[in-house]
Order: sequence, then structure tokens, then C-alpha cells
Amino acid sequence: MYTKFSLSFWIGIFMLLALPHFAMADALSEMARAENALKSEDLSEAIKYLRLAAEQNHIPAQVQLGEIMHSTQENEEAVGWFLTAAYQGDAAGAYDLGEMYVVGEGVEKNSEKALYWIKHSAEKNHLPAVEVLASAYRLGDLGLAIDLDQAIIWEAKLPALRAAAKKIIDDKITASIAAQNAAFKAAAEKAAEKKTVEKKTSDAAAAKKVDAEDDATAKKAAEKTEPVKVK
Repeated sequence: MYTKFSLSFWIGIFMLLALPHFAMADALSEMARAENALKSEDLSEAIKYLRLAAEQNHIPAQVQLGEIMHSTQENEEAVGWFLTAAYQGDAAGAYDLGEMYVVGEGVEKNSEKALYWIKHSAEKNHLPAVEVLASAYRLGDLGLAIDLDQAIIWEAKLPALRAAAKKIIDDKITASIAAQNAAFKAAAEKAAEKKTVEKKTSDAAAAKKVDAEDDATAKKAAEKTEPVKVK
């Protein structure tokens, strides 16, 4: 399906680009809510918050929202968000937009435009784009003639980019594990503190009971030893 972007669409992009920087704080809050919704598998809530962040020109939200729209077959909206991010120089948005041109989803299939955006993304060292471009030069895809020299040049970038991508994933996993461990530790400390308080309360109650029993025993003993008054 071919999408002709209307004047209102471009006006919308201009307004997004003109948003003041103070909107970023709100966008980050919306992103946090969206992440929580995704963890809870509440896609409709996640979309709601991502859209709020995207409308405040938060580029990662625009790309993520576009990817979700694509996964739900809302391809025209997906293209709109990818285009908005790509025009601001975002590599992920450019790659996703290029892929939409490759398959013709949300836009008319166009190898020339696909190559333009994928190459634009690859030049920013976006790993998926570099992989696709290297393969395109090797196999003659995306309207390119086979060029093994160019294929080798782009393939040479892959080991470092893959290592960097793996490090990002590993760091996220490490951070997630650390956060879980911190949460478990905090929960254990809270439980231990509660147990300590309960023990102190129990000990105090037991001590009070013993004191009361001792007082009663002492009182009875005193009554037994009290001298009898002579009438």
C-alpha cells in the first residue's frame, strides 16, 4: 500500500521537532510507565504511554512505537514514526524505515529508498543495517550490483559492532541481576528487621508476664508472713 504523507503529517513532524527540551522529563516518565506496562504484558497501556512520549519527540519512543505498530499490522502509522525518527538522524528509525521500503509495508515497495535509508543507518554503525548492507553488496540485493570489495569493507565492521551489542546486552543482564539481588537483599533485611521487632515485642511481653507472676507470688508470700493482729 502506498502512503502519501499529507501536509498535516509534515506539520505534525515540524511541531514535534519544535518541542522544548523541558518536555523530555515528561517523556522519560512516560517511557518508564510504558516499560512497566510491557513487563506486565499490557500492550494497550504500553502503546498509550509510548505514544505520549513519542508525541513529545522522544526518539526511542517513536522507534519503539513504530515497531509495535508494525507488529500489529498498523503499518502506515509505523512508517510515520520511523520517518519522524529517521529525519532526526536516528539510525534505528532509518533502518526500520528502510526495511518497510524493502517489503512495501505502509509504503510502496522501493529498493532505491530502502537502500538509501539502510545505508544511512549503516553509516551510523547500526548493526542490523551493516549486516543487511554487507549482504546486499555480496549478493546483489537492494538494487546493488555485486561488489565484493564493498561487502568485505562492511563485513569488517561486524565483529566490533557485534561485540559492542553483546556488551550492551550483557550489561543490561548484569544490571537486572544486580537490581534483583538488591531487591532480594532489601526484602531479606526488612523481614529480618520485622522478625527482630517481633522478637523484642514477644520478649517484652514475656518479661512483663514474668514480672506480673513474680509480683503475684511475692504478694502471696507477703500475705502468708503478715503477723496476726491480737484482738
